[in-house]
Amino acid sequence: MKTKIKICGLTTKEAVLAAINGGADMLGFVFVESSPRYISPKQARALIDLIPSGIDSVAVMLHPTQDEVNTVLHHLDVSYLQTDANDFDSIDLKTSVQSLRVYRDSEVFDPKVIDDNPFALFEGPLSGTGNLVNLERSKKACDLKKVILAGGLDSKNLKEVLNHVRPFGVDVSTGVEVERGTKSKQKIIEFIRMVRAFDEEINNG
Repeated sequence: MKTKIKICGLTTKEAVLAAINGGADMLGFVFVESSPRYISPKQARALIDLIPSGIDSVAVMLHPTQDEVNTVLHHLDVSYLQTDANDFDSIDLKTSVQSLRVYRDSEVFDPKVIDDNPFALFEGPLSGTGNLVNLERSKKACDLKKVILAGGLDSKNLKEVLNHVRPFGVDVSTGVEVERGTKSKQKIIEFIRMVRAFDEEINNG
């Protein structure tokens, strides 16, 4: 078993290279203008060009219009478009771009509704807050579906979450920042190292 690792909200060459060299599987770029991690498609293109084959790039959006999707995909060659699951009902994607559907935690959420083809993302009600997602409901979702877990993960809670939830993957943004919107190379590397140490322990246990 190898836990998929997504580092999200990248805005600098240094952070992108730290994620690549550290061994991340997916790199996310946020195209939501209200986010402190927002990056323009033109700026993102220079960073995505650094990504070698075998590592996926993700365009992260929130309730985008078709025109907004078209603008991002016109400038960028990405592997996935990430937005809330219901948004895909009104979005047409290029055939080369896959959907990464986001499902948001609530007390009444039914994990059976998750479309995990090829996998899905489960997080709290609001993105980018740094608040840890509910672990019991996360576990139910991850037991049923191929789910990347997002929301409030960091080096302090990561091991507990991995042991308890056993997600298909983990997604971190705020948890590897030195300040809001600014990534730390050291925190990125440490986060990835901890996930890989967990994988090794599980596989050899």
